[in-house]
Amino acid sequence: MFKLLKNKFVWLPILVALFIGAYFSITAIPSTHMKVNDLPIAIVNEDQGTTGKNLTKQITTKNSSNSSKMSIKWTVFNSQEDLLKEMNKEKYYGAIVIPKNFSSNLQSLMTPNPKKAKLKIIINQGMGTTITTQVNTALTEMTHQINTALGKQLLQTLSKKMPAIPAEMASNLTNPLTIETEKINKTGDLANGGAHFFQSVWLGCLGTSMLLGFAFSKIKFKSLREKFSAFGVQLLSAIISSFVIGYGVIYLQSTILNVTIPNFTLLGLFLSLCAFSFIIFINGVESWVGLISIPIFMLLLFFAAPLLTAIPESLNGFYSTLSNWLPMSYMYRGVKSIMYFNNSPSQSIIMGLIYTIIVGLILVISAQFKKDKKKEVDA
Repeated sequence: MFKLLKNKFVWLPILVALFIGAYFSITAIPSTHMKVNDLPIAIVNEDQGTTGKNLTKQITTKNSSNSSKMSIKWTVFNSQEDLLKEMNKEKYYGAIVIPKNFSSNLQSLMTPNPKKAKLKIIINQGMGTTITTQVNTALTEMTHQINTALGKQLLQTLSKKMPAIPAEMASNLTNPLTIETEKINKTGDLANGGAHFFQSVWLGCLGTSMLLGFAFSKIKFKSLREKFSAFGVQLLSAIISSFVIGYGVIYLQSTILNVTIPNFTLLGLFLSLCAFSFIIFINGVESWVGLISIPIFMLLLFFAAPLLTAIPESLNGFYSTLSNWLPMSYMYRGVKSIMYFNNSPSQSIIMGLIYTIIVGLILVISAQFKKDKKKEVDA
């Protein structure tokens, strides 16, 4: 009995079960814990009247939606033009706009020449379809509550001056606002294109790195010069493979899904840079630990996927930091900027990929100086 307990294969299944359970629990947390904190939402007050100012103050003091799962951080703008510039920089998920003449139009509802006041909701859909749908729901509920509250206020004010309010005027006062919704930076048919590209590009890079590693793993080089010559061949192969992966993934997805992908050339070039950084990094790790690194990078795929698609404001400090440092996060954010905002990837994204390449190159080059214990074969 005790001899049996000393057998490592008795304990190995238990350890494996614990590891698998812990791993998938950790990876599931970002997608199950959906408490969103300080979601950046804007309000634009272009109205010069007191009602617009009071309404702005009233809205910005409300820091949460009806759902306890979302808290809002309000920012006030004086013009819609300034707001749109910031939205195109991916800083705000949505906004409420109080247009000019809002106060005067409200007051006109108590006159023979009524004109409904208007509130506008702007949804920055490129920030993520799931969260912007929630934002749209929250802002719509909020504006309908404002509509009801203003209607009651106007009726009370007018009833003091006019006990018998005409039916048509009462109807206008009960529903004094016209609420419009506008979506900008639309996602179109590829609502989550970044995630689809990530899986395809990452797996393509993983396969390329595995084949490159396997091709050179059985060779014992007679000199350092031969090692660096082989490294040059690997580097050239990685560059060619990167362009094949980068442009190939876009072409295949656009053909299979029958959709038009915006900024095809820029997106292909960016994905090629991402693919090259991934291949070099994976190859660098593989050159030190061997082909056992491939399963590790496969697990990283499952770990990264929920982090990349999670709402940044829903991640705690640990997951937020981890998400920012994952190499594939640069690709995900860059794809979103190109596809939905018609922007070039930010400098921080490009530098992140360059740093990934540098780390990979350091690992690969330093591995050339390792002592090769394999039996010599012809290089």
